[in-house]
Amino acid sequence: MLDRPEKVIFGTPGSIDAATLFKLPLPMQAEGVRLLFEMGQSLEQVRARLGLSARQLRALVEAEALFSRGGEGIGKEFE
Repeated sequence: MLDRPEKVIFGTPGSIDAATLFKLPLPMQAEGVRLLFEMGQSLEQVRARLGLSARQLRALVEAEALFSRGGEGIGKEFE
């Protein structure tokens, strides 16, 4: 029997890689990092996967930029 990872709604941690993630707009990068934590990844696992320091991860997770798509805003607007 194959040892398969537990299924999660948003995929697996392996589906989020640094090369692809950092081509996205900042709000989407932040969401990708949040998803890794929601998938049960530890700080060290996320750091290793993305090649970022704990400080860089914290700043990215706390990013509250506005993501716009087709005239709709998702997230908090800048004040």
